[in-house]
Amino acid sequence: MARAGRVIGRADPPAGTRPIAAGGDPARRAELARRLTVIEERIAVAARAAGRDPAGLTLIAVSKTCPADDVVMLHTLGVCQFAENREQEAGPKVSMVTRLLATPGDDPSAGDAAGPGGAAGGPDLTWHFIGQLQRNKARSVLRWADWVHSVDRSSLVGVLSRLAVERGRSLSICLQVSLDSQSDSGGRVRPVVADSGRGGSDVAELAALADLVEEAPGLTLRGVMAVAPRGEPARPAFARLRAVAERLVMDHPQATVISAGMSGDLEVAVAEGATHLRIGTALFGERPGVP
Repeated sequence: MARAGRVIGRADPPAGTRPIAAGGDPARRAELARRLTVIEERIAVAARAAGRDPAGLTLIAVSKTCPADDVVMLHTLGVCQFAENREQEAGPKVSMVTRLLATPGDDPSAGDAAGPGGAAGGPDLTWHFIGQLQRNKARSVLRWADWVHSVDRSSLVGVLSRLAVERGRSLSICLQVSLDSQSDSGGRVRPVVADSGRGGSDVAELAALADLVEEAPGLTLRGVMAVAPRGEPARPAFARLRAVAERLVMDHPQATVISAGMSGDLEVAVAEGATHLRIGTALFGERPGVP
């Protein structure tokens, strides 16, 4: 850690990177730097309030709808974890980012190839897929993603495993949990809020799904992911996620990730044990068409 309180996913600017992306706007870089500082302070305050070390939290910059230049400028500010939710946008963007970050002597075609970590982007960039994944898009997603946060059904596990093995790599997996339902004392699943369309596996089915991922070649079970339901305060929803995560880690000790919390609810997510925070609007500003 380069300075006290810096969260994981943020590091010193990589040696050899240009100060401003090709075609980048210095004013935009200054705005991104200011927003990043504010977010880091919010995370640090939330962590201290929860009795946690900010160094144990990972900041993931959700760059959907943002240009490649924004990603590169944040990277020069030390951010190295990024997330996308639409493959048709992400694939070309990741390739462009890879080209913009290429150093002299690099192969300019490498943006479409797997890097040292198995996906595109180079050794110090990690890409997360956080959208609802369709089986017919899985091959395209694996060309660039290091993590998939939205595995919520068994049919995806087999597809992702086969593709990961084909590419000779390990793909990090988070199981997406539906927080629109919870099990009662008799083990029955009952709705908490009407279906919000956020996706996710029912809690009652999660253990079997976790076992499937654990046994699948090419996949590494990392933990759980969820989005707070609409129409309900985030705190009780994230408390349910924390309870789910605690049960999961009893059978899968390495699955310690809790991917939860966005720009508007990161403080309560941290209070309820989130380890990976997916921050978009607070970092990049308002984006047309993005809720």
